[in-house]
Formats: sequence, C-alpha cells, structure tokens
Amino acid sequence: MSNKTANTLNDLVEALNDGIAFYDHAAKETQDASHQDLFRNMSRLKSIIAADLKTEVARQGETPANDSSWLGEFRQGYADLKAKLAKDPDATYVAALEAQEDRVLHAFRDAVDGDQPARVRELASTYLPQVRDMHDRMRALKQAKQA
Repeated sequence: MSNKTANTLNDLVEALNDGIAFYDHAAKETQDASHQDLFRNMSRLKSIIAADLKTEVARQGETPANDSSWLGEFRQGYADLKAKLAKDPDATYVAALEAQEDRVLHAFRDAVDGDQPARVRELASTYLPQVRDMHDRMRALKQAKQA
C-alpha cells in the first residue's frame, strides 16, 4: 500500500475514533435516555466502519491508527467546559457532536472526490451514505434543540 493510501485511510480512522470517543463520553454525561441510546448507536456504527478501514490498512501490511487525535480530545474537553456553564448541557454536546460529524463527512467526501488511490475512493464511497446519515441525524437533533 502506498503511503498516501495508508495515510488517508488512517486519517479517516482517526476522525472516526474521535467520534467514537466523543459519543461514548457524551453518552455517559447526558441524563436523557434517548440521547444515551443515540450516542451509543452512533459510536457503534463508527466502530464498525473504523474496523473495516483498519482491516484494509493491516491487510496491506501497514499499522492501523488506533487512537483519537489531539483535535478530537480538545473538542471534547471544550464541550465539557461549555456544558458545565450551559443551561442545557445536552444541547452543548449535541452541537459539538454535530461539528464532529461535519469533520467526518468532510474527510469522507474528500476521500471520494479528491486525488486518492482507487481503493481509498472505493472504501470511502461505500461508507459515505452511512457517514452522511449519521451527520444528518445529528444536524436534525441540533436543529430540534435550537427550536
């Protein structure tokens, strides 16, 4: 596998890992049972996609990314701080998670539309509908919280 392929797939995995960690954290912080279920489901879906991408990286003889990024950790910490000061902590987490979904969606779109190796475009295309659906679910929840 070329460095570009491994790097791109690992970038996607890292973005997914950021979401997994953030959703798991938010599920523990919220008191709303429906949010807990949604956040756990979103984490599970991201884990499935990340596992498949990691398998492809490993199949090609490279080391898959297993950690989240410093940016993901920073966003989670910032959301925690804002939630402590907010009237509606859940709305704060939902807005931050929706921003995380923007990042993941953007990464997958770039992998599909950008100058990427064919295998990267193929895998990103396969998962783009699910990534878009997760983004749209969080955007709808954010909009409902703002209404």
